[in-house]
Amino acid sequence: MTVLRKTPVATMVDLMGGTAVIALPVHNELDLLTVAVQGLPIQALRALQRHLRFSNKEISAVLDISESTLARREQSQRPLTRDESEKAIKLSGVLLKGLEVFEDETDFNHWLSTPNAALGGVRPKELLNSAIGRDQVHDVLGRIQHGIYS
Repeated sequence: MTVLRKTPVATMVDLMGGTAVIALPVHNELDLLTVAVQGLPIQALRALQRHLRFSNKEISAVLDISESTLARREQSQRPLTRDESEKAIKLSGVLLKGLEVFEDETDFNHWLSTPNAALGGVRPKELLNSAIGRDQVHDVLGRIQHGIYS
């Protein structure tokens, strides 16, 4: 019996609400770029927010927009900008990596909220508002996954 495993990109789409939210076909990272250029639906961001248990303030900080701008965007059902969409897609990659490592959303969320020595004593979630910070969090998750003390 062959067990089909979803690709990382397909899992990222699922974490952002699936095909009900992201209407374009997404098979690879270049397809994610197309989604970002067209603008990710706000529902995709809200799906990530629920998985990560982020407040409106925290998710707004990740996108580097105000809470009121995010609320207006949601009310008008306007998609995220390209930059905001790319940040959200990268955030879904961090979430995916965290779920691969911890195999449990609650455990991963606890790790995100706990000061981490490998990140200079900063809580990982505090670094998710920059590309370098997201990369650092992703790297530490990779080290944990491979049994390297972090």
